[in-house]
Amino acid sequence: MGFIESLNKFGKKIPVHKTELYAKIEEAKLALSARGLDVKIKDEFDLFAYEIIYNGLLTQNGIENTYEVFLNQHYDLLDYLNYDEKQKMFNNDIAPLLKDRPHFYDEASQTEIYIPYLEPFVNQRYTKDYQILLLKQHREYIKNFLVNKDTPEKMYGSRIFRTKFTSLENVYEDQRHLCLYFEPLKTIYIYKKDSKELLNKVIIQDEKSDEKIELDTVKTIAYDIENYLYQDCLNLMKEKQLICLKTYQKIVKKYQ
Repeated sequence: MGFIESLNKFGKKIPVHKTELYAKIEEAKLALSARGLDVKIKDEFDLFAYEIIYNGLLTQNGIENTYEVFLNQHYDLLDYLNYDEKQKMFNNDIAPLLKDRPHFYDEASQTEIYIPYLEPFVNQRYTKDYQILLLKQHREYIKNFLVNKDTPEKMYGSRIFRTKFTSLENVYEDQRHLCLYFEPLKTIYIYKKDSKELLNKVIIQDEKSDEKIELDTVKTIAYDIENYLYQDCLNLMKEKQLICLKTYQKIVKKYQ
């Protein structure tokens, strides 16, 4: 049995449905179904995919709701403003919202992406020229645009999982591999950078431990695993009380 397999054998097995993220996505089912999604969560990877869409949906709804408020607040003034003046006022209104929402820069389209299940030009219109989306043909286009749980990844690539749209933390990468960490499951996911293939997942806390894990500790564990520093890794995990002495003793004899 290898090092990762040994850690996983004694690791804390936390069901996906026990996480706060699962509960949040379950609560959002109605809103997600409005995007045509039939939410079914088989594993944590489904959870990560729906989380991306959920975070984009919050931004989309936020912009649309802000426009309704904008109309109500300025209804007596709008008839006296031209298109550009109204758009400038609305862009000022949504600036605080956009500042706090997840986004990333898409090099191919040179667009900031706030709604990752929609195309770059639609993102640009939501954030820069919302009024054009009020035209019937644009409303119908967005309404009929098909979205599934894999749409963001297909549209923008696996880099989407390295953005603030997910709860995953980038804890290590080199020329070969990328390591992402999901705190609620105490698990590091190791991917090949070229093929995006999932190579392994590592549970870094055993059944006996309830210690809080600092992100810097996770980064060191990922580094040690990726560089085959198994003794150092075990020593750190014991020091931080992520594994008990019994677990340590069962695994360490292979790497002394």
